[in-house]
Amino acid sequence: MRKRLLNLLIAQIMSKAPTFGKELIDDILDKIEDRIAASPSTVDDAIILPLIKMLRDTAGIPDDIGGDED
Repeated sequence: MRKRLLNLLIAQIMSKAPTFGKELIDDILDKIEDRIAASPSTVDDAIILPLIKMLRDTAGIPDDIGGDED
């Protein structure tokens, strides 16, 4: 159910402005990844980062589309 809802949300964003939608989602995911990297917990790394990768792969959003990569 959650995956279907997430896919619907992504589809709605992408249908309005595909490039902008991908950049927006990339920026959001980059911020989450930065927070995880700053966290001392390794649990985040093991659980959240693979979920983000799955989301990027499913939606076709590369990690550098927003151009804000270090």
